[in-house]
Amino acid sequence: MREAEASVNDVARAGRARVTGPDPAIEPVTVTVVRKPKMPKTEFRRKMGALHELGEEGKLYKATNPVERDPSVTKEYRQDMIDRIYAQYHERNPDFSDKLIDRVTRVMQPDHVWELQLGGPDHRSNLKFLHGPTNEDIGMRQIRPQIAKLQDGTPIRIEVIDE
Repeated sequence: MREAEASVNDVARAGRARVTGPDPAIEPVTVTVVRKPKMPKTEFRRKMGALHELGEEGKLYKATNPVERDPSVTKEYRQDMIDRIYAQYHERNPDFSDKLIDRVTRVMQPDHVWELQLGGPDHRSNLKFLHGPTNEDIGMRQIRPQIAKLQDGTPIRIEVIDE
């Protein structure tokens, strides 16, 4: 589909134009994300390191809400991981296989490393598993409230507090 057609379809679907990148006419806003004690350090640092770098590169912006999302992307990503665990471990060590699958289905979530609400793509190449409560806290309780009232297209920078 040509870009102009996609733009027209986006407007028709959402009732308003969807932004497709940061607006250079708007001053960047810094969003602060804090690692909390129960968040796994390695996972938090991987996620926030990626977001911080994207912000420094000028790629983050407040996306038009609701963001476009295909639930099958994360569902298929999770199922692919379950299938790979089963194929690799079930024959030799079924208990280990079951524990990993339980972790993937109950503790971890497929996470859009580049947050959809910050202009990230809804594609499996943008997914990594992340501790579920950490994912929800970063995206819904920390980033979302700080960008909710910003104009669509507002450039975003990320400040990470990791104590």
